[in-house]
Amino acid sequence: MDQQPTIQMTLEVTNRAQADAVSAAWREIISNQADPRLTQPAEDLDEVRERGRIALQTIQEAIEQNPTTGQVRRLIRFLAGVYNGTDYPFDLTELRGLDTRLANACLDYLNYDRLGIREVHHHLAGGDKALHAWRKDIDLHPVPRLNERRLAALMDLADRLDRGEDELLGEAVDALILKYRK
Repeated sequence: MDQQPTIQMTLEVTNRAQADAVSAAWREIISNQADPRLTQPAEDLDEVRERGRIALQTIQEAIEQNPTTGQVRRLIRFLAGVYNGTDYPFDLTELRGLDTRLANACLDYLNYDRLGIREVHHHLAGGDKALHAWRKDIDLHPVPRLNERRLAALMDLADRLDRGEDELLGEAVDALILKYRK
């Protein structure tokens, strides 16, 4: 009879979020079942708050530990979108470019944020200064917007000319750039 090999491991984690993640991963490995936190939405308010806190901590640690990765750019755009979605719209398909742990952290934080308890920057270590610094690091600027009058005029013009609004807007911006470039 073959004896199964014994493996011993020692892991060192630096915070509660990492400890929780390692514990959940280990339970998943030994039970061959996914962690229910990853397959079932949180319903209890205290659980939603705690998962949101851990999620934001996970996101912030990822940003601080890996500042030049594509995942971090997505995380910063996600936080900026939560902070002010009108100025910093976030395309939800960007979550596909994150690893499972970070995508789940975004979803857990979003589930917490929907409660409207506090704005995201009040939960960040470093507050809004950290968020503004991260946005600056990745050169993230608010999207330009048209007021209602200009938007209505643009849409009317696009209909009259049978052209797309984006096409006309691009043409106008190109003309401005050409006019003021020197």
